[in-house]
Amino acid sequence: MNRYVNEFLNMRCSGDVLNAVSRMSKAEKEITESMAVIKRLKPLVLQHPMEYSVIDLCAGNALTGVIAVHMLPVKQVIAIDKKKRKGNYDIVKRFIYLEMDINQKDAISTTDILISVHPCQTADRIIDIFNNTPAHALILMPCCNGMSDDVTGKPWLHAKMSEYDCWTYHLANNIQKAKVNIYTDNMVLSPKNNIIVAKRGK
Repeated sequence: MNRYVNEFLNMRCSGDVLNAVSRMSKAEKEITESMAVIKRLKPLVLQHPMEYSVIDLCAGNALTGVIAVHMLPVKQVIAIDKKKRKGNYDIVKRFIYLEMDINQKDAISTTDILISVHPCQTADRIIDIFNNTPAHALILMPCCNGMSDDVTGKPWLHAKMSEYDCWTYHLANNIQKAKVNIYTDNMVLSPKNNIIVAKRGK
């Protein structure tokens, strides 16, 4: 069994998480994606327990956010998507699901951490939101490839990187005023397994 899936199923809260979120068509894949992001979120949150709020942008079934609020000492999780999924989200403490455009979320603060897992065509918008707010950190796992203008004319990059890697590099390169790292997580059961972590401050 995949290590992330095994870790998830061995958590005491796994049943509560699955009861809360809407049905997943590819459960193992989605679990590995969420657990990979949780792995990057955990050290940020543990530095200051119950201080940070997590904002899950383009949340979909909000699996990552629901896992986070169950297993990490976060103040709250706010999931945002233009179409709220049919889950039992009301049973999750310190969790809110907002049905709205991600650009309508206001009052993002220095104690907010933005996360997003496979946001499709909105990854650039999520980078813009991070750049234009004082959010403490961003953890983004991009999926659909877009136009990576900053690698155009650099054939050596295209020779060494896939289109997806070039797209990830483009997104990371557009992040402002933050320390940025890119990780590839081979435990994720998807070829779109790059994770961008941007952090401000200490």
